[in-house]
This record gives sequence, C-alpha cells and structure tokens, in this order.
Amino acid sequence: MFERRAYMLDVSRDRVPTQETLEWLVWVLAELGFNELQLYVEHTFAYSGHQEVWEGASPFTAEELRWLDRVCQVSSIDLVGNMNCFGHMERWLAHERYRGLAECPDGAPSLFGSGTMPPGCLAPTAQNAEFGVALARELGSAIRSRRIHIGGDEPFELGEGVSAADVADRGRETVYVEHLERLIGPLVDDDYQVMFWADQFRRDRSMLARIPDGAIPVVWNYEAPSDGGWEAFLPPDLITRLNLPEDPQLGFESHARLFIEAGRPFWVAPGTGSWNTFIGRNLNAAANIADAAAVGAAKGSPGFLLTDWGDNGHFQPLPVSLPSMVRGGAAARGEPIDDDAEVAERIDELLSCDPGVGALLDRLGRIGESLGMVALNSSPLFSSLFTTGMPGIGEPDAAAVARGLEVLAEARERFSQSIGGPRGAIVAAEMASACRLAQLGLRRLGARYGLGVEDPTAGEVKEAAQSQRAAWLLSSRPGGLDDSISKLFR
Repeated sequence: MFERRAYMLDVSRDRVPTQETLEWLVWVLAELGFNELQLYVEHTFAYSGHQEVWEGASPFTAEELRWLDRVCQVSSIDLVGNMNCFGHMERWLAHERYRGLAECPDGAPSLFGSGTMPPGCLAPTAQNAEFGVALARELGSAIRSRRIHIGGDEPFELGEGVSAADVADRGRETVYVEHLERLIGPLVDDDYQVMFWADQFRRDRSMLARIPDGAIPVVWNYEAPSDGGWEAFLPPDLITRLNLPEDPQLGFESHARLFIEAGRPFWVAPGTGSWNTFIGRNLNAAANIADAAAVGAAKGSPGFLLTDWGDNGHFQPLPVSLPSMVRGGAAARGEPIDDDAEVAERIDELLSCDPGVGALLDRLGRIGESLGMVALNSSPLFSSLFTTGMPGIGEPDAAAVARGLEVLAEARERFSQSIGGPRGAIVAAEMASACRLAQLGLRRLGARYGLGVEDPTAGEVKEAAQSQRAAWLLSSRPGGLDDSISKLFR
C-alpha cells in the first residue's frame, strides 16, 4: 500500500466542477481508498489582483477551497493545491499585461509541424520566480495542507527566447534546475513540502543532485509498457522537446530510471486515460496504472497520484474516469483488481445504478483501442474531430469501426433513459452526449479511410454541441464552456 493515495483532477482546461459534483467526487474517492485530492489550477483560482486572467472562467475562490477542505477533512482526505508557475501559463500570457513575462512573447515553434504556438512558458528570471512563489503562497493559504504542487513540467519554449543566450552558454538543464530552485526554496522556507513534475529529470543524471531538500519529484507517464514501435513515429525534435527517455515504451522503469538508480524517492503518476477521448482509453489506462503501482511499490515510492487531465476542452465527463478510478484506488491500496466484472460491479455500487452500467462504461472506453490503430495520449475517435493533438497511427479496421458504431448506438439508447441512482439523470445525460460525440468521431474516421461510413454533417456537429452544452451544465460551471465547444468548429 502507498502511504499517499492521491487523485488529481484538472480544473483548468475549461471544465470547473460544481460544488455538488465535488462533494460527490470526495465521497467516491473515500469509498475507493484514496486519501488525497489535488485540483490542478492554472487560471481557475481567483488570485487577488489578477481578475483579467480568471474573469469568466468560473474560478474557485479562497472561501470555496476552504469549504472543500472541510468536506475533504470529514472524509479523511487531504486537499492539496496543484498549480503551475513555469510552463503551461498560456491563459496568463494571453493577456497583454503578462506577455512580457514570457520566454517567447511572440510565440514559439509549434510542437507539431510548422508554424508557432502561443506563448506558454515564463522566462526563467528572478522576477518570474517571485511571481510564481506569490501565486503558490496565495493558493496554499486557502488550504490546510503544508504540501503544494507547483508543476514545472514541459517548459517547451525554454531556450528559444529570453533565455536563449544563457541556455547556449550553460545548458538547458542547468538553466531549468536553477529556476526550479528559485521557485522551491522560498516555499520550503515557508515549511511546505513542494511537489513538482519530474519530466525534466529523465536524461541528465547530474541534475538529481540539484533537487532541493523538501522537494518531492513526481514521475508521470501515461502510456502502458509495450514491446516498442510507437516511439519510432515521433520526430526526433519532438522527442527532445518532450525530454523523453531513450526507451519511453518501457513505462515507469524508463521514466523513473535516474531516480531508481540514484535511490532517490519519487512519486508515481499514471493517468485515467480519459482526456482526448470522449469515452476513455481503458485498456491502456489499466496497464499504465498497474505498471505505476508495480514500479512504485518495488522502489518504495511514498506516493501514487492518479491524474485526470482535460486536454483540448475537457469534453469527457467524470463518469468516463470511473473504471480507472476503481482500478487506481485498488492498485494504490496494494489490492489490484484484474477482474473486469469486479470493476464493473464496483462502479454500479458507486453510482447506485441499475446493473450493467459499470460494464458499459468500461466497454465504451475500449472502442478506440480496438480499431487496429496506435494512438498516443488520445483516441482516434477524438483526434479525428480536431486539428490539435496526436493523430492515430495506422489505418482503422472496417469491421472494428462497424462494431464500435453499434456499441455506441446501443449505449446512446441505454443512456436516453434513467439508469437509476441519485446521480442517474446526470450520468445518463453526460454519457449520452459523450457517446454522441464519439459516434461523430468514429464516423469521420471511417469516412476518411473510405470504409463506407457517412461523414458527419455540420448540422450533426452543431446538434452534438448543443447536447454537450446541456450535459456540461448538469455537473460543471459555465465558465470555459464556450471555449470548449468552440474547439468543435475549428
């Protein structure tokens, strides 16, 4: 059993849950044996003096976090702040007031092909470190915990702009870790234990000695171990910018290798596999969770953090993550569930719903993985509808596409009526909308490859967007909804 069994929900990619949803989530986590909840905020906390960043996003106020902290405390769960103050600052840098803080104020080379992407990384300066520490202190002051997660992952633009000369002179790793020290040091002095994402510590062994005392590296990886193959499809420049290990297909053994060899404690962070999917990626998620738990337990990791991201509009509702939450909670307790029927039964119990709903949720989350394609950090059902993200590798199997459409049609029919339980109406509406979007994605994929499937019409996409709006507001706040829906029409 891991001492810390945490679940992290992304509340910054448009979807901010209502208080009622959060209360239900805390109850679910307690039922599954988690003892920690982290909410990942970028622009969705009402930082004082920064209204232009969070205005219109339905942010959490300090008082709301204090309320949630009390709710968690009753269920013996610790609420821990989770944020970013280095990379992933796009929502801040989109505003003119903050643009001068960026590493690349005019944008940086895109990760995927030609063109540029909006500025998202703060320059590694003393001024920006003070700015980041101030944000962390304000977020931390609303919560009882003396632990805080400051992010620090994926500073893609580092060395491309303001810090270019310094990086060329002293090396990207040195510049990065010095800025990390500037962020962590003052918070450690405030008696915080400071968590940070450890993706920048996958290659250079010498960097480990620079990790400040009181800091907790969190090793994340969201792909299941494999015999290899998919890494060959990644351009070398992308591998470098992602700072991947030479053998990322091996899972946590490769992503945590430097920490393992150095005997340095670290947390493991697998994923629910729900983001960029509509309805889940459950086979990958199950193997990813099992890998994280096995490596973490074998190496004495004190913490297990199941991450639930919302990349590209957070289209998936929370019920999509339930199969992974059940598997993750069990793995973190040292009692892994390998029987799919047991997972399904546990979901039915959590929802107090009609029998069979849990099995359907788990089955839906396997459709995108049965098409004969390889997809990284996404599902072909999702990426076929969007221009962002990683497209699937290979061609879909015609029979698998037909079967998937049949299952989705049956699921929409099932979710068109009550499924029972106190949240039955909400879950049914959310899942009906998710299945509708997945249908459109699978049809577009089939049409693209000439499999005798009709491409969705603009009218059908518009109707699905309206359905998504209605379902969203049953469990989530309105802030971010327009931004999320707009991605369907880009």
